[in-house]
Amino acid sequence: MALMSSSDGAAPPINVKILRGYGTLLAIPHIAHGSRSVALERVGDCEISMFEALGAGLPESPLFWMELFDLSVHASLDSRGCHNMRDAVAAFEDFASQASRLAQAPLCAASETAG
Repeated sequence: MALMSSSDGAAPPINVKILRGYGTLLAIPHIAHGSRSVALERVGDCEISMFEALGAGLPESPLFWMELFDLSVHASLDSRGCHNMRDAVAAFEDFASQASRLAQAPLCAASETAG
């Protein structure tokens, strides 16, 4: 799963990352068992990814799901169904904030025990 990035090295706006990710997600061939997914961003030991919704195409089903995954413990920390861009941007911002807090937490704990 490759992370989405721009060609000039500058981070694109959140909505552009999501749109590119959704385009990439739709271009991935279907597999027999499992869902298609694409990584949008990595923050510390966490990854924000997008994956196809179960039951996609049903009227009340989200277009896709977003997930905050902790790579260090191989566990999902949070996920959210996204019905539109507003949902997706809110989920991305929340997950990025959570991941940033987690990335800073070990540094705080280490500095407290070192002093």
